[in-house]
Amino acid sequence: MQELKSQIQQFTSPVTFESLRSFITELTLENLRFNEHIPEPEAAGDYGRNIITLEPFECVLIHWPAGVSSAIHLHEGLFGYVWVLEGELDNVFYKFQDGKLIEYSVARYGKNGLIPEPDGVIHKLANNTNTRAITLHFYYPAIESFEGMQLFNVEKRAIGSLSDNANTASWQDEDGHFSEVKTNAFDFVPFDVHHQPKTHVMIPVIPKPTSERIREMNDEYFSEQAHKYDFSDFNQPRRKAYIDGIDREIARLLQESEPIKKVMDIAVGTGRRALHIREISELNYSITGVDISEEMCAIAGERGIRAIHHDWVNAEIPDEKDFDAVTFLYAFGHIADIESRERALRKVHQVLKPGGMIFFDVFSLNNQNEWGPQASKAFDQRNLGENGFDRGDVFYKKTEFNSIAFLHYFTHEEIEELLHKTGFVEIEIRSIGYAKNPGQWVDSDNEGNFFVAARKV
Repeated sequence: MQELKSQIQQFTSPVTFESLRSFITELTLENLRFNEHIPEPEAAGDYGRNIITLEPFECVLIHWPAGVSSAIHLHEGLFGYVWVLEGELDNVFYKFQDGKLIEYSVARYGKNGLIPEPDGVIHKLANNTNTRAITLHFYYPAIESFEGMQLFNVEKRAIGSLSDNANTASWQDEDGHFSEVKTNAFDFVPFDVHHQPKTHVMIPVIPKPTSERIREMNDEYFSEQAHKYDFSDFNQPRRKAYIDGIDREIARLLQESEPIKKVMDIAVGTGRRALHIREISELNYSITGVDISEEMCAIAGERGIRAIHHDWVNAEIPDEKDFDAVTFLYAFGHIADIESRERALRKVHQVLKPGGMIFFDVFSLNNQNEWGPQASKAFDQRNLGENGFDRGDVFYKKTEFNSIAFLHYFTHEEIEELLHKTGFVEIEIRSIGYAKNPGQWVDSDNEGNFFVAARKV
């Protein structure tokens, strides 16, 4: 850390938001040797601060124990960045208007993530994981005292102005911590309420985690809701209509491809959908299910499906082959990167018999009724390509759950290229309504999701 301090003190350019970012991005995490400088918090439930230097801008090392967060606070008259050295940290944004404190955006930052803190932002930093997080903060001008910084307490609906005795931006009831506290100062609108009636919200994870970590995140996401998944699928009218539209089309195509004796369902989930397709097809084929969630495999097994707990992308191909068809429904977009998607399709090609078919659905990047255009805009505005993202990558969670999942939005050309590269022909890509006109075939990828059918050479 002494070398970092020397580099900072040799900084001679005007300190701007841009020049500070350029300085930080040229640093190498592996060279910091920060472990021996990690500070311990002075009190339980607080974070620890170790000031490295205050000139020409502040650099402070902060230790966030599991479950610890800052108070919601206003940055006024200063700007800076937070560099995540270890663990994960959530950056939660708020806006204060018309007597309401509105929680409107959340992003999660992992190792090497750089959190911008522009002047005037209201936010909090929170370690919502079970392990510690370590961060390095850069501010200009230096925070030589917390005096005057405004904190917001949502439980008390209070706004406090810190005194010069405050050592951290945390809400404390000790005498002298605040110079002034205003009670009943606002109404609070939490993130999930602000986004209602939406069932899902986007939460970027920066930088993009490794493919292995994304697989773990998706597993955690679906395992968390394993016992409620059927309710989500079959009891929401729009979702049910979308599923019915695709399932009936697959049933029709299977009927036209008789005899069908064996079908593999990748991402089988609880098995209910695979059984539904077989029922409406009126065919009598066997179903082999594959899923990364052990909990969902167990439920599918209880319904009579031979379900294999298996990571389709990374594990060895199951011994059984010569399937007449493979379904990969509402799941192919969860695969983390283009190389893994190509690998997944090559494995499907290997287990299909000659002439066998694959069916899958994915979200369209151009669908104006979904997150595709929003994700594309965020890709440009947040420079997400520099953080390992591909255009169309999205992280999100259900409003009533905690786990975050990954989903990729596709273009028509992207799907065609993948299928051609992996040995599929007779490719048919159609658009079907999802949020709008659910289950109805629509004219363009601006209006719905993609349904894909292709045949093995």
